[in-house]
Amino acid sequence: MSRLLIACAVLLGASSAFAQAPAAPAAPPKAAPASKAAPAATAPKAAQPDPRKAVAERTQAALAQLPAPKPEDVKSIDSLLKALYDSISGPGGTARDWQRFRSLFYPGATLVPLMGSPTAPGIRAQPFSVEEYIALATAASSQQGFFEKETQRQALGYGALVQVMSTYEARGTPDGAVMMKGVNSIQVFNDGQRWWLMHIVWLDEKTAGLKVPTDLTRK
Repeated sequence: MSRLLIACAVLLGASSAFAQAPAAPAAPPKAAPASKAAPAATAPKAAQPDPRKAVAERTQAALAQLPAPKPEDVKSIDSLLKALYDSISGPGGTARDWQRFRSLFYPGATLVPLMGSPTAPGIRAQPFSVEEYIALATAASSQQGFFEKETQRQALGYGALVQVMSTYEARGTPDGAVMMKGVNSIQVFNDGQRWWLMHIVWLDEKTAGLKVPTDLTRK
């Protein structure tokens, strides 16, 4: 922040010639400035609500609404991802077990396909909530079968937090031709009681414009 600079006037002594000049008449005294009213006291600002409290309350309410998971689905990362792939797969016209699907996700979780744009270069993200994804997938599965399975996995972890890069193949029938390949980037964590899905972002080969490599380490 800049500082204010105060200039000080320097009084210079007058020469003897000016000292002998007649004195100028004294200026009339200036009227005293009118007293200013004291500023009104500023009302204290209202305390701002703590957003952490609102988030905690909302999260606890959402957790209470979740269906109970199958214990075997959430005991490990392997079982969690198997339940994820199983719950979104099935023949066309057959309802999926969306209650099982819901039970895998922590409140606030998102599912994000990365997609090409028909009007602009590059890739855009399209985040869905769990409920929005269910609505979308329900409409699609009423007309066509969809079977997705994991083909390989790489994971990095720190304590209870794990990032999984899960390569997948998608088919219209369990033994049909591969319609799509890609990678699911899946964030999971353990709260001390079970494993949870937090976020999933996925990118397929067609959108990426390249084949899924064996080693997913970014060069």
